[in-house]
Amino acid sequence: MRKNIYIIMLTVLTALASCSDWLDIQPSDRITEENNFSSVSGFEKALNGIYVELNQSSIYGKEMTCGFVEVLAQRYAVADINKVVKEYMNFKYAGTETKGIISNIWSKEYALISNVNCLLKNCEEHRDVLSERDYNLIKGEALALRAFLHLDLFRLFGPIYDPDKPALSIPYYTVYSLDVSPKLSSVDYMKQLEADLLESESLLAKSDPILRYGVSGDPQNDFWQARNLRLNYYAVQGLMARAYYYMHNDTEAFKHAMNVVEAHEKTFPWITPMRITSSNPDRVFSTEIMFSAQNLERNSIFAGNFDGNNLKMTTLLAPRTDVVNYLFDNEKVDYRYIAWLKNSVENSGTSYSIFNKYQSQSSDSLYNQMIPLIKVSESYLIATECSTDYYESLRIYNILRNHRGLLSKSIMYQEDIDAEWIREFWGEGQLFFYYKRNNKESIKDATSQYGTRSITANNYVMPLPEGETKYN
Repeated sequence: MRKNIYIIMLTVLTALASCSDWLDIQPSDRITEENNFSSVSGFEKALNGIYVELNQSSIYGKEMTCGFVEVLAQRYAVADINKVVKEYMNFKYAGTETKGIISNIWSKEYALISNVNCLLKNCEEHRDVLSERDYNLIKGEALALRAFLHLDLFRLFGPIYDPDKPALSIPYYTVYSLDVSPKLSSVDYMKQLEADLLESESLLAKSDPILRYGVSGDPQNDFWQARNLRLNYYAVQGLMARAYYYMHNDTEAFKHAMNVVEAHEKTFPWITPMRITSSNPDRVFSTEIMFSAQNLERNSIFAGNFDGNNLKMTTLLAPRTDVVNYLFDNEKVDYRYIAWLKNSVENSGTSYSIFNKYQSQSSDSLYNQMIPLIKVSESYLIATECSTDYYESLRIYNILRNHRGLLSKSIMYQEDIDAEWIREFWGEGQLFFYYKRNNKESIKDATSQYGTRSITANNYVMPLPEGETKYN
């Protein structure tokens, strides 16, 4: 981490010393920590700055959602002429540009963790500035952000997790400091992550306005509105389900997933067909999103990566149409197919589906600015897999299918659960981690309708950026 510590410091100064509102950051390196945290508004600006920085293309603005990690999951039939992307599609990580993508993910995520730790430090040092509610909410969200970022770093750079076989992992940073933290064992790393989530859950349970007012938040306080743009209490439940599921703690994963399943209809209701097929379609199923990045330039993600009508094969990311039809079992009534993949374009005799989840008809609607980070459906799939009662699993599984426009099944196999993970999270960066969690040795091939491709344990672990192994 020493190589990147100066980058982290600069990011702290800019992100924490800035922003006049949600999405208007004016960096400055002349504002001191003391000035930043001398008022509630200083804490609000600092927290907002961290959320805004999630939109960097090197992380959740592309690579950690619809870019790098989706290529690893074999989402797109990348053309040979697209040499860099084709390289890491084939799990080759030694190329200069590929190493740059990996290094940027590492440094940007740890930079944001450093920002979070600076905020948490000042929550205690300037406790007198914050009301009890502000303290609970700001600290609760910050702890959840720290866990969210650390979990993704572990899922990308850490070993395949086995609770019975601890392996050397990566550092978990809990303090704002220039000192380099040592690598932890995978089990100790997850214990620290669990501690952050449990404390976050406890704090948000006391004060989160979503529990009283729903997603819209506190009508008397602008800062505590639009709760699905923040790590709210229910989003933390979903994050805990994700973390415990990754840790193979099925009991806890099921418990927190069911906390979502049993509460979401009122707060995060299922998408309706009318919203998907309107003239300004809700392609991300925004009513079901518990936590989302807000990106005013989201359509540029579509235009620069997925617009099959305008992009050349040197840059286009697109799945083959025959593969899409196979993955959706030719069930073209599936809401996900209709909203994301029904249009196609032909190139050199091959039909490619246009992935348009992030295409926006207008930026006026909030759902046209959202990049999903935690959704209700993930909790349904985790509960399906982690329940000890087969018939309960089948019931939960069929609820999800029904709200995707599909008929119930009378029998469910592991292959059916796999298929839902593939269909449900296009462009959201979750599929590769699902494969890694289950140490899949064979995954669906992007270039063949019926084909699969092999993947090894080593392919699942990104190499640490150059310079990091020297100090960790």
